Amino acid sequence: MAGHPPASVDPARFWAGRRVMVTGGCGFGGGHLVLRLVALGAEVGVFDRQPEQPGVLCGDPARAEVDVMRGDVRDQAAVVAALRRWRPEAVFHLAAQPLVPESIRTPADTLAVNAGGTYTLLEAVRRIDQGTAFVLASTGGYYGENHDDRPLQEEDPARAAANLYGASKIAADVAVQAYARTFGLPASVCRFMNTYGPGDRQTSRLVPHALRRLREGGPYDFGDRDDGTTRLDFLFVGDMVEGYLRVAERLAGNPGSCYNFGSGRPTAIRAVARMVSEAYDGVAREPLFRGPRRDRPIVKSLDVTRARTELGWVPTVSLADGLARTVRYATAGPAG
Repeated sequence: MAGHPPASVDPARFWAGRRVMVTGGCGFGGGHLVLRLVALGAEVGVFDRQPEQPGVLCGDPARAEVDVMRGDVRDQAAVVAALRRWRPEAVFHLAAQPLVPESIRTPADTLAVNAGGTYTLLEAVRRIDQGTAFVLASTGGYYGENHDDRPLQEEDPARAAANLYGASKIAADVAVQAYARTFGLPASVCRFMNTYGPGDRQTSRLVPHALRRLREGGPYDFGDRDDGTTRLDFLFVGDMVEGYLRVAERLAGNPGSCYNFGSGRPTAIRAVARMVSEAYDGVAREPLFRGPRRDRPIVKSLDVTRARTELGWVPTVSLADGLARTVRYATAGPAG
């Protein structure tokens, strides 16, 4: 398929009336995905161990159109019950322990949720309905640390980072590929880079942390995890959602496939912090990064050629525009 324009798919026609299950659908990325699916007319079931958590889904009137079931992806009986309840035609698996610092504090729980939970869900799908499309939310952390400007490609090897989050997501990523190739499941992997956007409340991540510091009015301090020179690929959550949908819409023709999603343009996190400050109140604060100075900055961006040529996906929201939307939401709520 590479090098040829993808066949056109009408999302509204494809998703209207389609039964969909989203694990982790009450979280940040999951909530945005669920709202988009509802808008397209899908029948959405959400499986989440924290269904009351505040977020974009919890505060939106469309939540009334979503069937929400409390459950943990590590609980095989609960997973099977959810699949039998909804009989989904597509499963988007977003449930995860997504935070690097937490993976260091609770490595066993991180591995159990991210790796073990993915195996549990895959096995349940295999036994109940092997025709169910399965899309995994993986990560650019699959590729570990990188120090050159070459965008990373899907064929690049997995490299574990210095934390358990990366290892746990590599295990999940490889499991999905293996189930697709071993059992013929229509399953695929989406590797996303540093997704940000309205409603993200995880302040261990750069943009929510910046917004918290700005609201508090104290030092614009980002701690000692980095020296500010790291250059990363940032992806707006709306572009991430469209990536999920494009993969699922074309999955039947390419099971076991992996796709990168990012802007392809790495930006220094110090510069991103400055941009958040200016978008917040017009003040160009200098962020304080107190990590040890690196001789070679970490650089990570993803080559999205495959997503563009096979799926017709391209990012549409610039970093400046995406940060502006995120700041407006944080300062004025969903109506802002």
